Amino acid sequence: MEIPGESLHNGGRYACNTGGVDGITLHDFRPGSYTYILTAVDVSNRVVYEARGTFRIDGNVTVRADLMGQGDPASYALLNWTFPGNANCGQAGVASVDITLDDQEPANFPCFEGQRTPGLQTPDLAPGEHFIEFIARDASGHPLYYYNGGLVTQAYNPVSATYNLYAVGGAAISWRFSDGSVTRDCAQVDPSGRMEVGVNFQDTATGEWVYGALGDWQLCQNKPITYSFLRPGTYKVSLYAKNGNTEYRSNSNMAPILVRAHQFPGPNDALEVTMFRQ
Repeated sequence: MEIPGESLHNGGRYACNTGGVDGITLHDFRPGSYTYILTAVDVSNRVVYEARGTFRIDGNVTVRADLMGQGDPASYALLNWTFPGNANCGQAGVASVDITLDDQEPANFPCFEGQRTPGLQTPDLAPGEHFIEFIARDASGHPLYYYNGGLVTQAYNPVSATYNLYAVGGAAISWRFSDGSVTRDCAQVDPSGRMEVGVNFQDTATGEWVYGALGDWQLCQNKPITYSFLRPGTYKVSLYAKNGNTEYRSNSNMAPILVRAHQFPGPNDALEVTMFRQ
């Protein structure tokens, strides 16, 4: 705080909140008119809000000031993460964590960065909601735990956020096509190589589809496809493809697959699913 011509306690530097009130009580002003400048700073001593005005002393008065944002409103977040059973990094077998923010490239950090105070500091982010993804890996780089969701940041002020990562397992899926008598591969059904296959997993416990209503679409010829971030449990596998006016679907009565924590079948162990011509 600056009041030209006045000497203020502590050089005019005060806490934002005093006694539960946002503001400060000042004493011993002579009657008259005064001007003031208020500047609010963040933890890095950057000016983030400012207000200017005048007031007149003729007895006790209350001055209300609305501080306006100054400069870049972007701020950062301090991230912490936990694992099931409140295990620490060593107990969970995690060496590092990949973090993706919005459409930025993933960045890898030592696991302990997110299990100490105050947490891992992100780059400055625009205020508002952001997408964030965590992949916790062992020393060999294999994924063990996962989370994706939202991160809400505030203008000028850093925020703290803790995320509970969950164990994941994998599945590998391949496919072929049948008209009921003859089985064909992608190249036989679609020589152009442009046909795509929609893959989805339905959690048998919750009924929820992992990839929502749309599914995960892959070029037919790219099979087998491996999935690494499924929650442990049983899933019904659903496949769909369309070539021109011809549709192919997997059997809805197919036995569900079992996804085990920290187990990731490779391409050579892929489940081959037959899609039937409709």
